Amino acid sequence: MARAQTVDADDIPMIEEQVDTGLAALMDSYRATYNPYGEKQNDLLKRFTLLPDKPLPEYDHAYAKAYAAIDDFSNNRNAYAMVCDNSLPYRDGAIAAMLGNAIPHMVPIYGAGTVNCSHLNESRYVLFMEMPEGQRLSDAMVTRPRLHEHMLIDHVMQPTIRALAGLRTKKVSHGNLCPQTIYVGEGAGLAECYSMPPGTIGHHMYRPLEHLMCDTLGHGDATEQGDVYALGILAYELLYGVERFRRLPREEYIKLILSYTTYQVFANNRDFSDAFQDFFRGTLNDNPAERWSLDQVIQWLGGKRFNMIAPSPPKEAARPFAFGGENFFSRHLLANAFHRNWREAVKDIKTMKLERWCETSLHRPEMGERVERALRIAGEASTEKHVSDMMSRIIAILDPTGPIRSMSLAIRPDAIGLMLADMLKGDNHQDLSQLLGMIETDVSSYWSELSEANKPGEMSQIIWKLQRMRPFLKSRSFGFGVERIMYDLNPSLPCQSHLLKPYHLTTAIDTLKTLDALAHNLAPDTSFNDRHMAAFVASKISLSKELTLDELRTIPKLATNDELVVMKILARAQLKVGKQEKLHLVGLCTWAAMRIEKMLDEIHNRILRKRLKLQLKRLASTGDLNELLVVIINQDIASRDYDGFAKAIALHQINQKKIERYENPRLIDHYAQEMGRKMAMIISYTALTITSYVVLSNLLGY
Repeated sequence: MARAQTVDADDIPMIEEQVDTGLAALMDSYRATYNPYGEKQNDLLKRFTLLPDKPLPEYDHAYAKAYAAIDDFSNNRNAYAMVCDNSLPYRDGAIAAMLGNAIPHMVPIYGAGTVNCSHLNESRYVLFMEMPEGQRLSDAMVTRPRLHEHMLIDHVMQPTIRALAGLRTKKVSHGNLCPQTIYVGEGAGLAECYSMPPGTIGHHMYRPLEHLMCDTLGHGDATEQGDVYALGILAYELLYGVERFRRLPREEYIKLILSYTTYQVFANNRDFSDAFQDFFRGTLNDNPAERWSLDQVIQWLGGKRFNMIAPSPPKEAARPFAFGGENFFSRHLLANAFHRNWREAVKDIKTMKLERWCETSLHRPEMGERVERALRIAGEASTEKHVSDMMSRIIAILDPTGPIRSMSLAIRPDAIGLMLADMLKGDNHQDLSQLLGMIETDVSSYWSELSEANKPGEMSQIIWKLQRMRPFLKSRSFGFGVERIMYDLNPSLPCQSHLLKPYHLTTAIDTLKTLDALAHNLAPDTSFNDRHMAAFVASKISLSKELTLDELRTIPKLATNDELVVMKILARAQLKVGKQEKLHLVGLCTWAAMRIEKMLDEIHNRILRKRLKLQLKRLASTGDLNELLVVIINQDIASRDYDGFAKAIALHQINQKKIERYENPRLIDHYAQEMGRKMAMIISYTALTITSYVVLSNLLGY
């Protein structure tokens, strides 16, 4: 007979009986009252109608598409719509500030919100605005590239400055001022700046140096100083032309500006008029702290003269610093060279004596001390992350007003959220790793402390957010990780879950309602294992701690079940938003119950398992996820099942050992011999007894 194998507890087959939970019938009978696409008709937003069959490609850009539109309140109004990309955040703060507010010489926003776009078969965020009047300045410059100073001031600068001043009253900056966004004619003014990120329209020369060195989506928030700089470049182009600068590749142009300053490059021994000399010296200043603001431009237009001193070429060092076969007298140029030749700089940085050059040639001992401390970050056994952090800090020390730089990124802290969304959309793993490294090493805080120019507006708040999110980055739990950081940094970004993205969801309550409405089509086979959905909801309810399943630690397969964690996040969201609006989510609960029904097979006790399954329909019909999850996330049930199963396993092992003993051939032989001896003895004694009886009977005469 074959010897029996020892059976592991998890390998013991369970005899299952079919239990009719009634969940399928409940799902079939449920009809959600909430429409995921909203109650409105397709292509409508209140009084505005989007005309998807009438595209306006002349207003398109990489981040939104333009279409004709109708304003039902005013048939004479020439409106159009911008349908935004739902993979990237839009300028929600600027839109909220400008919605319904008319600014002279600025395209007004009449309406903005989520629209069911019939041509896309999904919801998108759409801006309804007035069609710009006149001709685009960039088109007008083809036939008339040069303007007289008085015409420039009267027909271009005056209306543009009024528009910028009006935006400032709402705490908004344009961020994309250039010939493509200015319209000239009777109604001259600025085009919209809300559907695209700052610094993404027009030629790179219209970006001030601190933004010029940034990646396309790395500029960060628009600033007044940036708009003033662009105004200076615009005036120069209309007066003198910039053809030779347009022909220069971006890297060559940056190197030229770093070598001579913007003012010196554009002045180039040119004699400006008395009226414009101060203007160019004030607006084309590479130091953001010294650059003119709108107030000074307005004063200049009013006739005030400032007697500005022309910036001198940035030759700072007494002796050059040799790197890559070049001699550098400017620390800004050296920082740019380090960034563009990253691997070479990393290889030789410890032998360059950079700290000594800062002390003796730049006469900046404090800078030398910072460089020395930064070099200590990367020790002999340092990782690539430490080396990258070291180089980012050294470059920031040399050029504190420039962007934060890594091997392939150049970005300002307030652009990290936008860049992160773009990278996750494009699956750019290499750059994503560098971007996350910036957050993890907190290089943004270090960068901000190096210069007062790095602390404008809401920059301090952005850096505080980045510091707060560092623990989130280390967590791989659902509701955290890189997806959570993306949503925290981009409040206007809709949920990017493949299930929910077509509905353009921006709140937790709409997400719960949409999941409830979609449950009929998604249950029971669709899992809740969706990192984007979990992170989005966790962000909207400000979940700060990981949700665990400690109650189920005695059932390992359930204790590590990520789908249950997501359900728990959704339940927490329902509990939180329920304080504002009572949600009865029967569809979502039934979907979750169908998923839980399968998980209950991990419960070993058949009686307990059956009883729990029979509770699912009743709990799902309450529409309360928290009530439903008690069925499975329950320490008492887990303990009872574990204790009972442990006793069953112990009894099984005892019986197994008994079986093994009885099935042992040697024991069988031994028992057979013992039994044979006993039988022989019994037979012998029986025979003896019978014989004795017979003998005695004969003797006694019976």
